[in-house]
Amino acid sequence: MKFLKVLANSLISGLFFSSLLALLILDLNINLSFQIKAFSQLTLFLFIIYGLFITFLCVLIFYVYQFFAGKKRHITFISPSFLIVSFSLLIFIYLIIFKANRDFFISFFDLRTLYFLDTQPIFLILFSILGVIILYSYHSSKKKIILWLFPILFAATMILTIFQRTNFPQPQEKEIFANLEATKIEKKITIIGLEGLSFDFLIPLINEGKLRNFQVLMDQGSWGRLESFSPNEPLMLNHSFNTGKFPSKHRHISLFTYNFLGLENQLEVVPRYLFFRQFLRTPFLSFAPNIPQVHTKDIWKIFDDYGTTYVKKDWPFNLEIEKPGQKAETTFNHLFEDLKFETDEIFQLVKTALYTDVEFEESVTELKNQQQPQMLYFFLNGLNIAESYFYKYSFPELFGILNQDEINKYSTVIERYYQFYDQIISKYLASLKMGEELLVVYSPHGSEPLPLWKRFVEWMLGNAEISAYHERAPEGVVFFYGQEINKGKSISGMKLVDIAPTLLNYLGLPVGKDMDGIVKSSIFLNEYKNPVLYISSYEDYKINPPPRK
Repeated sequence: MKFLKVLANSLISGLFFSSLLALLILDLNINLSFQIKAFSQLTLFLFIIYGLFITFLCVLIFYVYQFFAGKKRHITFISPSFLIVSFSLLIFIYLIIFKANRDFFISFFDLRTLYFLDTQPIFLILFSILGVIILYSYHSSKKKIILWLFPILFAATMILTIFQRTNFPQPQEKEIFANLEATKIEKKITIIGLEGLSFDFLIPLINEGKLRNFQVLMDQGSWGRLESFSPNEPLMLNHSFNTGKFPSKHRHISLFTYNFLGLENQLEVVPRYLFFRQFLRTPFLSFAPNIPQVHTKDIWKIFDDYGTTYVKKDWPFNLEIEKPGQKAETTFNHLFEDLKFETDEIFQLVKTALYTDVEFEESVTELKNQQQPQMLYFFLNGLNIAESYFYKYSFPELFGILNQDEINKYSTVIERYYQFYDQIISKYLASLKMGEELLVVYSPHGSEPLPLWKRFVEWMLGNAEISAYHERAPEGVVFFYGQEINKGKSISGMKLVDIAPTLLNYLGLPVGKDMDGIVKSSIFLNEYKNPVLYISSYEDYKINPPPRK
């Protein structure tokens, strides 16, 4: 009978912890409005996975405590003393998980949402403190009526905590209230995105004279580190680059939707540090491609409204290579002459990445020659793949014992990929029309070595070869090159979201006040600086295209 009483209280504790995790999930899914039904279903689902584990843990801790205390503890089917202690401990565990996820997904929350989010843990902490005070008062006075304050306190805490989530602002379609007469854009811009560029590699290789065209960008242009954000995933980075806004405003927060078994609502985000994604290997969790609603205008829609022609080929990539062309084969053989017969599986990933980059860039060149656009933008991601698997061979001292033969063979793989990108820069520098065109080269993030614990996790998941990642948003790079750009100037504090408003200003276009980025006018020479013109938001205006001549 006593075991059943312990089990009953442990089950309640497990259900409480599951409700907190359900609330955390709904906090992260900012595009979902809060619904009690969805919250309840999610809580019950999580109880099956996490609640039962917490139940077992509570039972185990109770009997271990009783054993070391040296005497039996009396307990009722609903024991306020048991629940106060267990709830307080579980809140402490939850707050660690909450803080880790809050910091990682910070870009999802604007200031208003962040206020409501950050008051949730305050209510839970107060609940724990007051619960301990109630328990102490009961043991001091032995008046059972004091314990009745606990369920009242618990109900008030849950209501207040959940109420904060209901206050999260939801995306709304804006109404156009004004017209904006467009003027013809005369200037041209070429933007090259090279995912994974990092000054950790660029500076040493430039100093060794191995990246002559990147050296030109540094000596004859403005350059600097580019601050990124987490989650450092292509979908969010791409939309933030294009809109000058963080995910909290453009609302593109996931490439997938997640479906929990038996639940009606589809989720876009699952929390970290709880091994949620591992349930994709089970029937409990499935995923599907996500098609998010468009709530913001990006610079390409703005260019289109201004009657400006452009070619844009970036993420997501849709190029499938059945057989590489002659240019791809020649480029690979030139860069990796000594490794062209290498059959190692991870090197085949680099080989495929290089082929894809070459073919992708060739398709861009073909479109450029056909259309002669004013704006050109393409994005390559092969370097990021190479760094993920070969970082350890460039910095073997960070990874303990490695096979020396593999170090000798693969130590220059990343370096050679940088040289491939340097060749691409050379091509576009040569075709640049000085005085008429701006060249922008950037990477939304850098790369950093996988920490030991992460290496162990990847090894457990069967990804032992991975040695670098960018989850923590290491800084990328940005270069501006053109006649109107300051020469040899280092840019400080530039963010990914600053590029869009800076480009709009360069073209003489207004900047939306709702953009999170700012105009970095310091990159321009004084005689070419444009005044910064502001409008409330491009979503508020209908742009009337300039008359055709």
